[in-house]
Amino acid sequence: MRHYDAIVIGGGHNGLTAASYLARGGMRVCVLERRSIVGGAAVTEEFHPGYRNSIFSYVVSLLRPEVVRDLDLERYGYQPILLENSLYLDSRGDYLLLNGEDAHDRAQFAKFSQTDYDAYLAFDESIEQVGGILAKQWLREPPKLAMNAIGDIVSALRLGKDVYDLDEEGRWRLMQFFIGAPESIINRWFESPKIKAMVAAHIMPANFAPLTQPGASLSMLHHAVGEIAGRKGAWGIVRGGMGSITQAMAECAQAHGVKIRTDAAVAKIEVDNGAVVGVCLEDGERIGAPVVAANTDPNRTFLKLLGEEHLTNNFARDIGAFRQESASLRINLALSGVPEFAAIPGTELGPQHNASITFIESEEHLNQAYHSARAGQPAEPPIIEAIIPSVLDSDLTDHPGDHVMSLLCKYMPYDLADGKDWDTEKSVVVEGILSHVEKFIPNLRDILVNAQCMTPLDLERVLGMTRGDICHGRLEPDQLWGMRPHPEAAQYSTPVEGLYLCGSGAHPGGGVTGAPGHNAAQRILRDR
Repeated sequence: MRHYDAIVIGGGHNGLTAASYLARGGMRVCVLERRSIVGGAAVTEEFHPGYRNSIFSYVVSLLRPEVVRDLDLERYGYQPILLENSLYLDSRGDYLLLNGEDAHDRAQFAKFSQTDYDAYLAFDESIEQVGGILAKQWLREPPKLAMNAIGDIVSALRLGKDVYDLDEEGRWRLMQFFIGAPESIINRWFESPKIKAMVAAHIMPANFAPLTQPGASLSMLHHAVGEIAGRKGAWGIVRGGMGSITQAMAECAQAHGVKIRTDAAVAKIEVDNGAVVGVCLEDGERIGAPVVAANTDPNRTFLKLLGEEHLTNNFARDIGAFRQESASLRINLALSGVPEFAAIPGTELGPQHNASITFIESEEHLNQAYHSARAGQPAEPPIIEAIIPSVLDSDLTDHPGDHVMSLLCKYMPYDLADGKDWDTEKSVVVEGILSHVEKFIPNLRDILVNAQCMTPLDLERVLGMTRGDICHGRLEPDQLWGMRPHPEAAQYSTPVEGLYLCGSGAHPGGGVTGAPGHNAAQRILRDR
């Protein structure tokens, strides 16, 4: 039986990050990945001959600059590219096309409101101020609720000081985002229904929640603290697709001696006398190590790979109640030409193509989509976020003039009503989505070569993520900081000696951040 100082389960970006830091700290590390390639949700794959795309996670902003620097990712090929514009469309033909230039964006807002642009600037400033508090915590170990160690007290005091340093309005805004309902926040700031819809789409980026749910606004702060090319809050793509990030991480890890094994699915985390002793693979192979860092989600880690027999009844029950569920599916489009938008005609590449594109009708559209999905019916039409990454990276297609387009479609439930299942309903849902998108892109069918769909069930099957939840748990107040995923596992260590969490189910949560992997590695190295 092979032995290592540490085993990392799951070769996604957080697992690779943790492995690199552990190896840099002098540990012999093995990464075990169930798929034939590393990367987890951050991969680039050919989904149709001649067409490649980031088929799961598709944009970058949240990757911590400290991780980029420490792992020297640029040396290994990491190259982000800014999405320069934001486009918001509805089926009435109304649109907002924003590029960050004051005069241009003010004129776009003026089509719908004379006051909302100034309100948006103030709102954005507030987001940056209170979001900065959140960002400071990302590479910090959250305090345990028990406060039974000096480190917990220090961590709590640092958080308290960060909040204290805000002015009174800043503290108020922070509390609004922490416990307030998105609807009340939107109505407090804006008057135009079009602007409200735009902001609503941002406030609800990942959560399976309605605009009326208290605490659902916090997800916006989580997704607003990144930057690209020095532009705070901006988003971009990565040359070569998101797989370039994880390939760079893998090269860094291997350069420090990490053993990476693919097609190595873990069946069981092995425990002896309350302590981890290694893992057993699905083919029966056993690998020994006194430390196991799980990049798998909390449900899979504790209830499937570890087993309830090694947990207290209360802990197992609480993990079973930890909310993990998908609210979206992905469609990757192979296109033989440039999409032409009905609202902005023309097939010459323009700012509308180099943009994050959102299809949303109204606030009510979002609420209706949520209630439909909660009842087990795919939203019709869904809220759609889209990009055309090949506009910025021609290497994604084999032939000039071809393009790939990503569609993130929300709200799409994991559980379907009336005994239906995704295997039989996928084609019907995809056809409905394409027909909807065709209202905005009239030439879609003319240039469509192929459409690949990844449903919530596909995400679970392919990536091993419980209920297709790419965030490894909803980003809501009672599932963050010292409560993620449980007060007894909030500092990356767990009730089982030697077992650690290094994935998005730990603080600070989902997104391609590298933070859970970084923080888990620091904790392991301190515990050695």
